[in-house]
Amino acid sequence: MSRDFSLKDLLQELAEQRGFDFRGYKKSTIERRFRRRMFQLGIGSYAGYGEYIREHGEETNELLNTILINVTEFFRDPPAWELLRHEILPPLLKSLRPGHSFRVWSAGCASGEEAYSTAILLAEHFGNRISEYDIKIYATDIDDEALGTARRGEYPAEALKRVRTEWRQKYFQGKQFLRVNREIRRLVIFGRSNLAQDAPISHVNLLICRNVLIYFDPDSQKHILNRLHYGLEPGGVLFLGKSESQLSNSAQFRRLNARWRIFQRVSVISTLEERPEPLQFSGAPEPGPPSKEREELDWMRQQQRFLLDTLGVGIFLLGPDDVIVRNNNASLALLGLPPASLAGQRLQDTDLSQAIPDLASKLRTSRLSNEATRFTTRIKAGPEERLLEVTIRPVINERGDRSGTFVFVEDQSVREKLQTTVEELESTSEELQSANEELETTNEELQSTNEELETTNEELQSTNEELETTNEELQSLNEELETTNQELEERTKELDQVNNVYAQTLEKIRLPVVLVNQDRRIEFWNSMALRMFGFKNKPPMELTVDQLPLSESLRNTLVRRHRATLLKGEPVITRNQFLGGKLNQTADIHFSVIPREDRTKNVLIMFELKPSKDENGK
Repeated sequence: MSRDFSLKDLLQELAEQRGFDFRGYKKSTIERRFRRRMFQLGIGSYAGYGEYIREHGEETNELLNTILINVTEFFRDPPAWELLRHEILPPLLKSLRPGHSFRVWSAGCASGEEAYSTAILLAEHFGNRISEYDIKIYATDIDDEALGTARRGEYPAEALKRVRTEWRQKYFQGKQFLRVNREIRRLVIFGRSNLAQDAPISHVNLLICRNVLIYFDPDSQKHILNRLHYGLEPGGVLFLGKSESQLSNSAQFRRLNARWRIFQRVSVISTLEERPEPLQFSGAPEPGPPSKEREELDWMRQQQRFLLDTLGVGIFLLGPDDVIVRNNNASLALLGLPPASLAGQRLQDTDLSQAIPDLASKLRTSRLSNEATRFTTRIKAGPEERLLEVTIRPVINERGDRSGTFVFVEDQSVREKLQTTVEELESTSEELQSANEELETTNEELQSTNEELETTNEELQSTNEELETTNEELQSLNEELETTNQELEERTKELDQVNNVYAQTLEKIRLPVVLVNQDRRIEFWNSMALRMFGFKNKPPMELTVDQLPLSESLRNTLVRRHRATLLKGEPVITRNQFLGGKLNQTADIHFSVIPREDRTKNVLIMFELKPSKDENGK
């Protein structure tokens, strides 16, 4: 496989061949989790890890357990659950009547604590009348192992630290491991579902998806939020994690509580924007009014002139032949031209056409279509550059003919800067939000690692206690062994004394004597026996009776008599046995049983020698 095999390639392979699609997860998070698993296995490259997954089919489950951070608990963030209990649920449940349905979806439920927390709140709200309502809590996750724990509903006592004492006594059973009551368990339905790919659960009144979105990239977050919006009923409530998006710019949700990320689905209503009626100008001059009316008209014209000069928007009023009828001071100032009255001049003969090169062509386009035209242009006005928005609006008289043209020139530079600033702020906000989510993800990973370390610490502590107990037992056993050792030493001394006496006694017997154990092995020789068999000292190796330097027939006799003596437990005498070999003597051989302390028996064989004879007894 190529050394350029990347994490992206590995994710693609897992999605297509193993059915595990992590491509929507945040790159930094997924890369960190992959590296952690690879470190545990001692694999340094994604290519090597890909080969390991192909060779070990069970590795995908181990990888899944590493990637999915099942950090959850009962009533996590208690103030949020108190808000849900006292302010959110009562309005949702107010209109519910016996027989009506109320559906909850706990998405990314992990080991089920939040789903059971919701069930407890609903049980507290309805009390004994809960069976009259159709309450269903759907809890989904991608982790089969976590779902197995959730279905059992059995948790260590430490996991219930945020559960009120009265609720713990009311809804749980057990001591060290507490199990959720059957009445609460039957409200919750657990199932495997991929939040980013599988179809959402629909017609949901309350949707809980806490600290799940933070693991996905922005595109996947939007995709999942659309699915959550689809699953919620109008007016349904979405309960997110405290570090997730506030949906501040979404038209699909409105905020119920910004701090704890609680939102309500709203219906998007399209509104029609009212367009103002165009101004109408008469093309033909009216007959001169009476003097009083003329004064009023002059006064209105004066007001109009002051009004135009007061506006910051540049305004040109053109006649039918593009002759400038009126302009205000702002129109020239925006273009970097000195203030002047351009009335009576054709537009093409002024500096306006040079200041705004596209103006003439846009006027022709507007004249042909007889519709308003808007365009932007960037000009150099003195030392600064300006972005201008130019609007060309035709003036239509009562007969429907075009009697003139209004040209509006508006400086968009400040707005552009503001827009740029807003975009930068939005980008910064998104980066901060992403960083916040990343921190929350890291925090959950650290919390998961901390829980693992706590578990390991407890196991080590338990092992330490066991070792201490074993040490105490060993110490006690050592003391017993020391006592036994002392007893054995004393016993050994006694035995040594007895053996010495025993050996001295056998040594004083003026006959050859050997002591034989049950296996026919000779354990003791007295000096007479050693001399009789031709040994100067005790043989370096233990001999058996059938290895003595005697005739073969006599050795066989000794073996038989040894066995018979052990079986009967009585002395046996074999008389007039020819020893043969170099001894060339006969002897009466005495066999006696000597008991041992270990309940075995030795046989004492004593040779009573007689004067020398030949083999025929002469």
